[in-house]
Amino acid sequence: MKILIISEPFWPKGSGGPLATYLITRILARNRDFNITVVIGTEKSAKIRNVEFIVDPMLRASNKVKLLLRLTNPVVRHKYEKLIKKFDILYIPSYSPCGYPLIPIAKRLGKKVVVHLHDYQPFSYNSVIPAGRHGSVLNGVSYEARYEVYEHGSVGRAVLGSLATPLIGLYRLWVRQADAVVCVSRRQAEIVAEIAPELRGRIRVVYNPLPDVPPTEKRLGDPAFLYLGGDSYIKGFHVLLGASRKILEHYPNVEFLLAGRFRDSSRLLVEKLNRRFNEAYRVLGYLKHEDIVRLHGESYALLFPSVVEEPSPYAVLESMLAGTIPIASRVGGVPEIVEGTPAERMLFTPGDAGELVDRIEHVLSFSKEQLVDMGFKLRESVTRKFNNERIKRELMKVFTI
Repeated sequence: MKILIISEPFWPKGSGGPLATYLITRILARNRDFNITVVIGTEKSAKIRNVEFIVDPMLRASNKVKLLLRLTNPVVRHKYEKLIKKFDILYIPSYSPCGYPLIPIAKRLGKKVVVHLHDYQPFSYNSVIPAGRHGSVLNGVSYEARYEVYEHGSVGRAVLGSLATPLIGLYRLWVRQADAVVCVSRRQAEIVAEIAPELRGRIRVVYNPLPDVPPTEKRLGDPAFLYLGGDSYIKGFHVLLGASRKILEHYPNVEFLLAGRFRDSSRLLVEKLNRRFNEAYRVLGYLKHEDIVRLHGESYALLFPSVVEEPSPYAVLESMLAGTIPIASRVGGVPEIVEGTPAERMLFTPGDAGELVDRIEHVLSFSKEQLVDMGFKLRESVTRKFNNERIKRELMKVFTI
């Protein structure tokens, strides 16, 4: 069986979605019945044994509108039609908008189409859905404007994004033609079925494969809490700042390790807080994956204050694999990940800085030995629940129907 995957970006570029696609491709490539080709937009990507990679710079674009216009070019469409003819299945990770316009081509050629939802791209222009709100397209226009202002600090992007939001209607029309729509958590499946009831009969829930995170040796000193969301509004940076200031007023020996991308304005804000709280914030910037794994060794807990419906965040999965208890907002697939573990008691209401303070104080009440013991239980639980062999069997069902 020949599978064509359209993925821009591809790991190590990008975040959780590209990582999942890389791990899934690696699993599928071990099956001798599958012949896999991946179309990517850049040379710098992880390679996988027995997988052919095709680099097409046309898949790189500064925004979705430009990309869609490129893919409506008759020459480009003819090129992809010739390519799709050689395959049995077209596989599209949802974060890769270049794949959606190819669905009608694949269906016209009688090919099977699998769309794997790692976000909410077909239903939201910015690919995210606020926690607890699954609004209409009209509400989406309003939310898109606020999203761009809060997330990127750009009124210009807010105007352009709002105008382009109706394009999501095209994505949804294309996804309707898919033979299978894979969701990465039960919660995501519920949300998709609510937004797009026409997909109910084709939704499949398959958890993401676990990444390669070895057991991490804990070297716990003074309390340190790890945060990986940069200054992103949707990742809850504003919630983190509100909670951390309250914590530092009573626990001056606590340190906050801040990783991710930070704008100059956010760095200046943190510098101001550092002058007040004796350098309690360590801004680490964007880190490689292996550096983040090492940081878990000195972290009492991971702080994950996201305010959107996270389908199945790898930050939480990797935290548990590394033996670090996640203090996470109750969003998306997070409760499914931590269910039945000590981390379940650490969930808090999205956007509630007071509850986050309470959970941090709860972790501070544990001894270092208790934290290490909980870490072992967390890793044992997540490796059992997200067993890669079980996930492989579920993937095979999707691809062999």
